[in-house]
Amino acid sequence: MKQAIHFGAGNIGRGFIGELLVQSGYEVTFVDVNEELVETINAKKGYNIQIVGDEPQTIHIEHVKAINSNTNIEDLLMA
Repeated sequence: MKQAIHFGAGNIGRGFIGELLVQSGYEVTFVDVNEELVETINAKKGYNIQIVGDEPQTIHIEHVKAINSNTNIEDLLMA
């Protein structure tokens, strides 16, 4: 599987960019400073996104992990 690193695991990073990368065959490593978010992504090895509209749906995204760039710069350099 191809590897991608995305800086920022906020709503756009996870809900748009992350989904596109995973659908394109990449394993995504998010780099963020939000420790709680990084821990949650790593514990679940995925996350859900909610699509709103006339027919709301939930999409589960897998093949992701996260690095906290404030506390794990060594892991980022090795990614």
